[in-house]
Amino acid sequence: MGDVDLAFPVGEAARELADELTHGGLRVRLEDDFAAAAWRKLLTNISANPLTALTGRRAEVLHEPAIRQAAGQLMAEAVTVAQAAGIHLTHADATAALDWLATIPGDATTSMLSDRLAARPLEYDALTGAVVRTAARVGVEVPANKLMLALLSALPSGEGPHRR
Repeated sequence: MGDVDLAFPVGEAARELADELTHGGLRVRLEDDFAAAAWRKLLTNISANPLTALTGRRAEVLHEPAIRQAAGQLMAEAVTVAQAAGIHLTHADATAALDWLATIPGDATTSMLSDRLAARPLEYDALTGAVVRTAARVGVEVPANKLMLALLSALPSGEGPHRR
């Protein structure tokens, strides 16, 4: 999670671009299973971003046991959705993502928290909304993610993509 800046699916064009980006200082990985890699990244984004944005706190909030448990539930639901959609993800991926979140310095911020504090539109529909929509398509219940989506969409006008 923290050891790569960009991931691309394996292919000649991606390899050439990865070579150029690596030369420029980025850490790039070519992924045989790009869908699984994208969902692994999504696990951290559907937990850290919403939880910091809703609490108005930096990453230190992710170190609290109740918040860590909430993050774990969001991720567990997403793994179940991914599996139902045919993505090769396991609950070990969620555990690894949760463990990685625990290593983030407490004073670090997330893009969604930064956007909320600056009254910019939030990316929750592209993250949590994607999980909820995929869950509906594959017939999986995701109560924690639905609650997160509802809370994020209820933020005051100017703090999300759905202005009231």
